Amino acid sequence: MRHINKLAEGVLSLLFAAMIIVGTLQVFNRFFINESLSWSEEFQKYAFIWLVFIAIPVAYNRHAHLRVDSLVALFPEGLQRLLRLVVDLLWLALGVALALLTLRIMQVTQSQESPGLGLSMSWVYCGLFIGGVYQVLCVLHRLYSQAFKEGRP
Repeated sequence: MRHINKLAEGVLSLLFAAMIIVGTLQVFNRFFINESLSWSEEFQKYAFIWLVFIAIPVAYNRHAHLRVDSLVALFPEGLQRLLRLVVDLLWLALGVALALLTLRIMQVTQSQESPGLGLSMSWVYCGLFIGGVYQVLCVLHRLYSQAFKEGRP
């Protein structure tokens, strides 16, 4: 998983850098050359979609999503572990639902083309699918690691 996590973080960095470059290029063209790029807004919108759905599992790995630790800390340790398991299973359900439902959307949109970039819209939605599959992998890895960390084979 370490290599997959590094790859995801690299993709996020590239997407963010590309969004900044394209946005800067659009501003430059609009104000100095007086001609807008027809594809820049669409590129940034689709790159942002990919960025968000790949960043969700990265934040999950880092425990960076919002949670209420102070409430969970009031419960006994056994119940805390159970609550963490339930939360992880909900994250797993989200990843599975995201991947499966996005596959349906990709089948419907494979013949549609984006107006500015001329991409198949299934490529746009592919970021959601990749994010969902990556989320499933992250949750399964965490559950597997916790099972062996707590001494249960």
